[in-house]
Amino acid sequence: MPTVLITGANRGIGLEHARAYAAAGWQVLACARDPEASPALQELAQQHGSTVRPLKLDVTHHAGVEALAGELKDTTIDVLLNNAGTFGPAGAPEGMSYQSLTNMDYQIWRQILEVNLLSPFKVAVAFCENLRRSDRPLLVMMSSDLGAISQNTQGGSYSYRSSKAALNMVSKGMALEWPDIIVIAMAPGWCKTDLGGDIAPIDPVDSVRDQQQAFEQLTLEQSGCFIDRFGEEVAW
Repeated sequence: MPTVLITGANRGIGLEHARAYAAAGWQVLACARDPEASPALQELAQQHGSTVRPLKLDVTHHAGVEALAGELKDTTIDVLLNNAGTFGPAGAPEGMSYQSLTNMDYQIWRQILEVNLLSPFKVAVAFCENLRRSDRPLLVMMSSDLGAISQNTQGGSYSYRSSKAALNMVSKGMALEWPDIIVIAMAPGWCKTDLGGDIAPIDPVDSVRDQQQAFEQLTLEQSGCFIDRFGEEVAW
């Protein structure tokens, strides 16, 4: 039974990944800051029994990341989905109001960088040896089209954009330093989630289905790429 570890598995894209992998017969390590407060995650665990394990993890608490890595040190992880992310206290498009040239909330910017950049770096480093136990290890850094400099045609969303652009750079560096692990940055599309908002055009179920199909086709030669949910390269 292959194993996937997912951060931010309590809602949105992370929850849909957990559902899809569970349905496919995977062992799902579903991490969330407060898994008890997610009825959907608890229901998923009840449906699938021991194959879905809700795990308490605040990705910004590095001691907690290390503690969980110690608890799981003998566990093989085939796919690590660094999915936990934030647009700040409000989703899109409302969240653009506190990350503009005329109105920047620097504390929120720091929090966004902590969740979207420092935390996935820490999680990846903490669990890289678990990945190395796999015959085909895959590390997915959940990025965004908003992190592509080439696609920035209107400015705005400075806090979120900068966090995801930096995450892309981290992903590329990890791919170079870990040549035995497939590392990719994923642009899942603008999904209808708490982060993406109600006006987003893509259902997270569809995005996750496409992502997981793309994951199956990846090879080490593609490590270090920034791709969309269909597996096509996104211009940095």
